[in-house]
Amino acid sequence: MSSEPFGRIRHRAYWLPVVFLPLISALLMSREAMVAYPQQFAGYPPSVYMQSFLACSSDKPCTRADNFQVDPVPNGCCILTVTNGDGRGTDEARSYEVFLNGKRVLPVDHSRNAQAPVKVLRSNTLKVILTGEPSSKLFVLIAYDPRKSK
Repeated sequence: MSSEPFGRIRHRAYWLPVVFLPLISALLMSREAMVAYPQQFAGYPPSVYMQSFLACSSDKPCTRADNFQVDPVPNGCCILTVTNGDGRGTDEARSYEVFLNGKRVLPVDHSRNAQAPVKVLRSNTLKVILTGEPSSKLFVLIAYDPRKSK
């Protein structure tokens, strides 16, 4: 009789804490360092919000909404970017509109990508109206715009 399978499992189980404990402590220390020493803009805007919205099961206009919180609200915020479909030209909605806190930020459009400057609040509601096949989707990203903070 061989106890090799149990030995392998036990061997793997001992490696989990050995590998993950240093990673967890490094993440915690880096988080403390970020609080103590905030980083400057690193070449890409940090996201404030991101979400995918899927069309309804029919080919009629479909309204999707999402509530989100932002705390703290960044100064000079933000740019809302919409990617229509999967980013490769498939699963695109025929048309879409985007509203933030009741204000239309993108009128009826059908392009693959669209952007608009927006102002986020602590409590926000994003509403998307899209028309397309059931596989149609929109990806919405709201990102901090460092150029607006000056």
